[in-house]
Amino acid sequence: IDEKWFYLYQKSEKYYLLTEEDDPHRTFKNKNYIPRFMFLCVCARPRFRDENCIFDGRIGCFPLVTYEPARRGNERTDLVRGDLVMKPITSITRDMIRDFMINKVLPTIRAKWPREDVGKPIFIQQDNA
Repeated sequence: IDEKWFYLYQKSEKYYLLTEEDDPHRTFKNKNYIPRFMFLCVCARPRFRDENCIFDGRIGCFPLVTYEPARRGNERTDLVRGDLVMKPITSITRDMIRDFMINKVLPTIRAKWPREDVGKPIFIQQDNA
């Protein structure tokens, strides 16, 4: 299991637009305030039998975000007041990671784990620790 931060936009981006297209709209006040998202990526060792891959080891990549209702609508983005909007979690705490792992990561591991290894223990290693 490893965490990775991704920025929503880059500080400078190039766009090739047609003459009738509008410039892209950014919703932050300054290039130093670009929102970033944390993703929790989970992978395992792949399993092979007779040179055939029976489990590829890819379990999932989970965004650490919250979904909140929109406070107001926007005609440009077709956002209606009350629609669920994805917001990044700016400060990640130990309790938040623990709750996320118990409620989202472990059920996904159980669902995707190969059936032949169900009785064996699973060791979760975070950040190459």
